[in-house]
Amino acid sequence: MSMDTATVWNRYAAIRWFTLVLLVRLSMPGDIVAQPYAPAFPSDGATLVSENDLVAVWDVTRDSGSSVPLQELTVGQVSVTLVPATVKITRPDGSWALEHEPLGFVRFEPRGTKRSITVVDDTPSRTVVFQVKTVPDAAWPVTEGVPGQFPRVGAKMLFETDEFRVWDQTWSAGVRIGSHFHYVPTAAVFLDGGALRTLDENGLNPPFSRSLGDVITSTSPMAIPHAEDHVGGRPRAIWLELKPVHP
Repeated sequence: MSMDTATVWNRYAAIRWFTLVLLVRLSMPGDIVAQPYAPAFPSDGATLVSENDLVAVWDVTRDSGSSVPLQELTVGQVSVTLVPATVKITRPDGSWALEHEPLGFVRFEPRGTKRSITVVDDTPSRTVVFQVKTVPDAAWPVTEGVPGQFPRVGAKMLFETDEFRVWDQTWSAGVRIGSHFHYVPTAAVFLDGGALRTLDENGLNPPFSRSLGDVITSTSPMAIPHAEDHVGGRPRAIWLELKPVHP
């Protein structure tokens, strides 16, 4: 074999080797090969319900069999299930897990999470998602002798992070929630409907109703403290209590 022929053969072999390596890398799961990530929001099936400087709240419906692309979360978020579903969570490395999400199921995903979600049930799912954009710099002024909103009767803390606490609250007939102030911002979504009534220094206020999916946010101090009474139904809500940097 002449020198020229050997050179051509070596170059051909090198090109084939490079092509094989490239194909292997492209077929490998995970972040070895750079992938584009879609933003979590806005997205198909998601409606912005409320937004302020601290929290954005989205009402999300995913159809049966629908799949969102791989997303990277730019902020931490808390998802609360309103319509139960089984979903497939897929990671960039190709690993996946099935999760059954009953009513009131709460998932926390920190900033930087990368995943896609596929609904595997025969019916659509519905969740409300709280994007925690930031936390307050300081708590609101405290009135001596008046407790804060949490902890309180009927509320169970599910978990907490450095930025917030998550509470599961149920109002019950004949059980009054004592007079309190809101000393930090909060956000909530109702899992079950019913009627409630507040009581303050001016007396009883008219009852008001809450329904599945109702979202409320509190971003400013209350003028006066109030107590809360159950009026009808069995209201239940998941609350986010934001933790200020300077309590």
